[in-house]
Amino acid sequence: MASPSRHRETHALRGGVSSVVKSGLRIVAQLILGSVLAAFCAPCVARAQQEHKHKVPGLDKITSGPAEQAFSGIVQSLDLHHQLLNVNTVQGENTEIFPLRRGVRVATANGGRTKLDRLTPGTNVLIYYEQRGDRRTVKQIVVLGAAPAKDKKASPPPS
Repeated sequence: MASPSRHRETHALRGGVSSVVKSGLRIVAQLILGSVLAAFCAPCVARAQQEHKHKVPGLDKITSGPAEQAFSGIVQSLDLHHQLLNVNTVQGENTEIFPLRRGVRVATANGGRTKLDRLTPGTNVLIYYEQRGDRRTVKQIVVLGAAPAKDKKASPPPS
């Protein structure tokens, strides 16, 4: 017959093995759960890092959102009757048409206000507008440089 002390040792040994197995199962469960979470989170982190890489420094200072944009060019024509402003790119390759609304703010480069009818052909402007689909809304026009002055009389060539 087994002694009571031997019986206690066997019982303690079984309990010890059982607790080791339970502890090992907890560790395995935690590892599996951690792996599953990492698998779901890793693409989000990678995408965020890629988006950060593609940002152009200083671009956020020019535009405050994806719908707001800026266009720099030279006034080709202003039609106050139809409320349209035609602006050539600085290189003169493309013409953009901007519909105007009443009360659009027209400012000079130093922050002073000016009137819309002062936008004569040849005036260098920066136009801040909002693009929603195919519709543009001009928010502000900044006059960067006045149109070159035209001489009324042609000066005689130097002799």
